[in-house]
Amino acid sequence: MQQNQEPTRKNFTVRFSDCDPSSRMRISSFFDFMEETAILDAEENGFGIWKMVEMGYTFVVSRMKLRINHIPRWGEKLKVSTWTKSFYEHKVALRDYFITDEQGHAIAEATSSWLSVNLKTGRAEDPEKAPFVPELYPDESALSEDLELFEPRPDPRLVLTKKASFSDLDLNRHVNNCRYVDWAFDALFIEGQKDKCIRSIQMNYLTQVPLNANVNLVRFSDSAHHAYVFGVNAENPDVVHFQARIGFSG
Repeated sequence: MQQNQEPTRKNFTVRFSDCDPSSRMRISSFFDFMEETAILDAEENGFGIWKMVEMGYTFVVSRMKLRINHIPRWGEKLKVSTWTKSFYEHKVALRDYFITDEQGHAIAEATSSWLSVNLKTGRAEDPEKAPFVPELYPDESALSEDLELFEPRPDPRLVLTKKASFSDLDLNRHVNNCRYVDWAFDALFIEGQKDKCIRSIQMNYLTQVPLNANVNLVRFSDSAHHAYVFGVNAENPDVVHFQARIGFSG
């Protein structure tokens, strides 16, 4: 099979439906565009979603860190590039992203980790032993892969509860990773932080949220430049579905 000789690229136009009330693109739309480009990259390299499912495997994102230089407005055109740069300790595949505007200026950079999941066992396996191994670009790096888990901070407080609805689910039949981003920002909006300038966000996806599950959005005290929101199972608080750390400029 002939593999790509350069990272996969996909063009997007910021649609009306991608924007928040200020006409700026929702942060979750960055994640949506990156997800679509990752799917295209897999397809072009011969291991798309349906091909992987036929072989009994799928790739799922486990962590994502995005650094934002500019939040586009309605109508702006973007180009998203993505590539797999390495494997880490036989556990995850590290995938990076670079997002530019029409003039080639950097809008955002991102790095992420992906698990190769055996659909029969539901367990993650060594991605280097999956039926389809992505082409690697070890010399290309958009962002440091410092994707640590977050310790709970002081002053936890419940600010919102979300119930996973049918419209939140994706092809894997659990809440799509982009929806968690919206949930985290809903929690910030309730506490009056909608006007702060977003500089970065890291999402750690820990446990899938199935249909009709209730998730408590727990907010902690801020650090100097970050807000923290955890998505905690409403019935079992020992289960944390996701962690979000949102960075502000200034």
